[in-house]
Amino acid sequence: MDIWLFSLVLVAILIGWIIGRWKPFTKKPSSNSAVSYSESYIKGLNYLLSDDSHKAVEIFSELIKVDTETIEVHIALGNLYRSKGEVDRAIKVHQNLLARPNLDKSQRNMAIAALANDYLKGGLLDRAEKLYKELIQLEPGDLVAYRNLLDLYITEKSWHEAAQCAQILHELGDRDAVLILSQCYCEIADVAITSGNNKLVRESLEKALNADQTCVRAGLLLIKHYMGTNNTAAAKKIFHRLIKHNPEYMDLYITPAREIYLQANETRGFQKFLQNQYQKQPSNRLAIALIEHYASVNQIEKARQFLSEVLDKSPSFEAYEFALRFLKSDPAHLSDTWSGLSSFLKSMQNKKIEFICSQCGYESHAIQWNCPSCRHWSSMKPV
Repeated sequence: MDIWLFSLVLVAILIGWIIGRWKPFTKKPSSNSAVSYSESYIKGLNYLLSDDSHKAVEIFSELIKVDTETIEVHIALGNLYRSKGEVDRAIKVHQNLLARPNLDKSQRNMAIAALANDYLKGGLLDRAEKLYKELIQLEPGDLVAYRNLLDLYITEKSWHEAAQCAQILHELGDRDAVLILSQCYCEIADVAITSGNNKLVRESLEKALNADQTCVRAGLLLIKHYMGTNNTAAAKKIFHRLIKHNPEYMDLYITPAREIYLQANETRGFQKFLQNQYQKQPSNRLAIALIEHYASVNQIEKARQFLSEVLDKSPSFEAYEFALRFLKSDPAHLSDTWSGLSSFLKSMQNKKIEFICSQCGYESHAIQWNCPSCRHWSSMKPV
């Protein structure tokens, strides 16, 4: 049973309870009003049981008058309309509730929250933002309103506002807020990189790491920033912090490691780094990087020997594709007939799943810092 249909069943039960307590039923049993309500309620249940939920909602809506005892039911019905995709009808129900003067504070807040969710679902982001802010003014500690407002800002890519909202959530005790806060600062830094605002890039990334010192994305961006400003020492410090706290992302660290070591003229240091990391946790990326390094320093025979070992111990599409390219100019080790196979292996490599979301299982061949499926931040992990 769909969740909204299950909710409709609960609403129907509640409506039956309310009708049972209503004034028309305090009259004598032969009352036409009582019979009318009873027949309509039974008809609504029959529609519900026969899977005609649309007509069931219509009847239940007509059965209930808006008073202090039925406001919650109307909010629930409006939410059901929204869950079915009938946002316009949901908005009308909730707007009608807000227009009534007999709402207490709790009921008014419920109606405002429901209408804000309607606007958000309908893409009326400005209206939704206004109502969420109103809710926050009425209830400064309303975590749900802050979370919805944060989601709205992320949808709009309003990263400064999103960061402010995440900061408040963190101060209110939301455990997930720190992770989101660091990612918002990374988004701000990304925009600043495009505009060439180096000061904002550095400040944003430092804030990101202050919020979450294990943020891989912030560390990689900050390394790139420091290398661009010739601050190799600062880049190296961040680099070692990443390796300490997040060694599982080692494949992403190879390129910055190469830049750091080679800019410092530490060729042997880079080779030792690759060798040590490959011994700790072998991977195709590390193996290929090490082979390429051997070749770059004229250790061709060592590169060939290591490549042979890799293909024997852990053959893969990626390793074979690299081998075909690496040995292409060596007729003694590669025949011309392998050129077609190289293209095939390359096409298979492009389809390879390399990252998977630890929260929902979404798969991707490239790193996604914000999972497109469940929208969790930093949940994509290497396969």
